[in-house]
Amino acid sequence: MPSVDFHGYDASAGYTYGFCPEIAPDWLDLAATMAGSAPARASDDAPFRYLELGCGQGMGLCLLAAANPQGQFVGVDFLPEHVDHGRAVAQAAGLTNIQFSDGDFVALAQQWPAAFGQFDYVTLHGVYSWITPPVRAALVRCLGHATAPGGLVYIGYNAQPGWLGSVPFRHISRLLKEESNQPSEAVMQASIALFDQLAAGGANSFRILPGLKSRLAAVKRQANNYLIHEYLHEGWHPLWHSEVAKEVADGGLAFVGTASLAETLLPGALPPPLRATIAEQASSVLRMDVQDLVINQSFRRDVFRPATSSASVASDAVLDAMMLHLLKPVDGDSLTIATSFSEITLQMPAYAEIVAALGSGARSMGDLLALPAMRQQGRPNALQIIALLLHARIAGIGRSAPAPIQAVQGLNQFIANGSTRGRRYDHLAAAALGSAVAVTPDDLRLLDAWLAAEGRTDAISLTTACGADGAPAAGDTAITPESAAVFLDQTLERWRKLGVVA
Repeated sequence: MPSVDFHGYDASAGYTYGFCPEIAPDWLDLAATMAGSAPARASDDAPFRYLELGCGQGMGLCLLAAANPQGQFVGVDFLPEHVDHGRAVAQAAGLTNIQFSDGDFVALAQQWPAAFGQFDYVTLHGVYSWITPPVRAALVRCLGHATAPGGLVYIGYNAQPGWLGSVPFRHISRLLKEESNQPSEAVMQASIALFDQLAAGGANSFRILPGLKSRLAAVKRQANNYLIHEYLHEGWHPLWHSEVAKEVADGGLAFVGTASLAETLLPGALPPPLRATIAEQASSVLRMDVQDLVINQSFRRDVFRPATSSASVASDAVLDAMMLHLLKPVDGDSLTIATSFSEITLQMPAYAEIVAALGSGARSMGDLLALPAMRQQGRPNALQIIALLLHARIAGIGRSAPAPIQAVQGLNQFIANGSTRGRRYDHLAAAALGSAVAVTPDDLRLLDAWLAAEGRTDAISLTTACGADGAPAAGDTAITPESAAVFLDQTLERWRKLGVVA
């Protein structure tokens, strides 16, 4: 068998099983609509085609396929381990609307498979800033082949200037790999130990680059397989928005807006002098780069579409018809939301009506905007509040007609069972959202035991089913009768509303 050319990408470890809500079709349609551009579909129940380039373990794509049975999904990755995992999950969950392909962007750019065709949604999360310039150029050509007229393209990437403080750590980590010929996991641990020594010894770089210290602290909290994918590639290169916009323009794509909904508040949420400085810049890309300089941007979630359809405009009626759901309750008299540019504190009167309305069931954006307190706020301010609630995962964008619950049951049962066997899964498919909800390991242990009992159980029995006194076999916390009761009385009720369980 010929050896695979990974183009400088470190393929020594599989990636994580995470999920990014911003890549869901309904979220991307919302992001486009809030930017004044038309969604990719005429309605949320219309059939569509969806491609993820660099799909990793395929878990996110399986979650989307389960929650959107009207869509057809294709995942491409050049790590065979990733493709095998995605296929195994899809088969075990009984998903018939998804396929995985091991593919090299360079080869795909040269000969785009006729069977692939074009897609209404094309997404890539992270990989764009992890590959070498020639591979990025090939990837842009793939985007040109893949994106249907009127389609939406999501590119999530490490952005500047927020990674400037990490350059020394990445450089030394990569150099250690090249010079030591050690396994990548050992390289990462050696690099962390080296930088600990440098920090303890008072190296000037830690004084001049305060971001280096915080980055080192973050690195220590992250899994080795993530760190290998983040730092050890030859092509690691955080990018400015203007660089990405220029590159994808060669593939016929034009910028629409951001899928990071909190950033729709910018530049208005910044102090007046900074807003004025940004507004003075001569072009949209210059204004965006200066804005990113102001907030020290480290990760962008940009949405593009074919330049030939970039002038399509969304009406207020399209936005008002979109459905929202409550993902979790809100306690206290205020809500502090962390964004890329600051922490924003909302007082209860600003959001209480929205949370109360969603607490009784899904509501359209128009219904929420018509609430008395929202009318008093005015439409622009009310939309900003809703954007913040979505960003904070308190509310979720969803479907007007949820998918049948049967569509997600097989996958969610597989996830719950896999988690008890050591897989670090952390989301469940939600038929009402066309997306997924975040869960904890304890949630999944309890769900696995509840499903095994076919839903006929009480808190004591559920605790016993989770192990001796509820203690995990190899975990962090114990399941108690109290936590089992919360699961039965509150978590399951919330999940039923979201179409996670029947």
